[in-house]
Amino acid sequence: MDTTHTESPATGGSPAPRKHGRRKVIGAGIGVLAVAAAGGVYWASRGGDDPIESTPTPAWTPKAHVAASDLDTKWVGVQTHDVAVATEFGDWLGRPLDVVVVFNSDANWAAISGPWFAMVPGEGQDWGQWVRDDPDNRTLVVSTGLVPADPPEDWRARGAAGEYDAHWTTFAQNLVSKGLGSSIVRLGWELNGDWYATHYIGESSEAREQWKTYFRRIVQTISLVEGAAFEIDFNIAEGQQDSVTIDEMYPGDDWVDIIGVDVYDSYISPIDPGARWEEKDAKVNSLSAVIAFAAAHDKPISLPEWAMVAAGDTQGGGDSPAFVDQIADAVVSAEVRYQAYFNVPDGGVGMTLDDAPNGKAAFLKRFGASGDAGPTQS
Repeated sequence: MDTTHTESPATGGSPAPRKHGRRKVIGAGIGVLAVAAAGGVYWASRGGDDPIESTPTPAWTPKAHVAASDLDTKWVGVQTHDVAVATEFGDWLGRPLDVVVVFNSDANWAAISGPWFAMVPGEGQDWGQWVRDDPDNRTLVVSTGLVPADPPEDWRARGAAGEYDAHWTTFAQNLVSKGLGSSIVRLGWELNGDWYATHYIGESSEAREQWKTYFRRIVQTISLVEGAAFEIDFNIAEGQQDSVTIDEMYPGDDWVDIIGVDVYDSYISPIDPGARWEEKDAKVNSLSAVIAFAAAHDKPISLPEWAMVAAGDTQGGGDSPAFVDQIADAVVSAEVRYQAYFNVPDGGVGMTLDDAPNGKAAFLKRFGASGDAGPTQS
């Protein structure tokens, strides 16, 4: 089960990837530090009072640009940590899932660099095996924070200076060793939300610049590991957070493959679905704003998390087939790498598709085997 994710729905180089799964490389001969909760190695983070020592940025050549149109696969996915749940969801859709979104632990550096779902999976949660069983048709989306829980205040500056490079090298080595070297890495997801201390971009311009430098450094570090072919998803939360727009947060085209946005049908006052969508669309960092920004940079978008939200304190729209259709229409019209439904009631969502029969029917119609918003043909 997911014990780390507390969602706030307020919200010349590497070869071009194939239309679907790239060849997964299982790293033979790579020195992997497999980190387990028991018997693992713990790398302590320096405290905020220790001096920051800069190390040279790794020598790195950005991979060749891939046009957004070549990455417009419109893969369908779901968030779950249970392989059986993913299988059942695909059976209901009438087609196998293309992607599954999982969340890394941020308990300590050992947990971050030795992802549980690859190195020490629980029963029915071996996502490395899930990919290895069908590497050409399955891709894992790895959501990970940038530092362990309760970080020092100056963690962004320390990351930018290279203090955490070794942990990210190990992170990449461990994923490659399990056949997950072609995963989509959702690095510091919902970075514009202050509800995540381990990857919030910060309130000052100085903090945000340090964050961007650290993000770029992580991308370079994990990309240099032998066998790595990760896609990097720069993933914000829809809506305002200190009114900072996506262009102010963006680390640059060379370090980003996909531009993601999480969208929930919540914190909107009108009841009418059309009026709700118009009000949502007027927000800073709205779905349409992200689509336009991505198009300007020739990047595909993703919807790593989206869902109907139960009515209540969060002003959710409840069972809303109109919201499902609005998302599906956006997927059809935009260049989309993948979308994944957040089909759990956690974090204020308060409902699943089973609690929304009308929305569930709309989802099946649009994203199922015969739907118009499903994957493009290779």
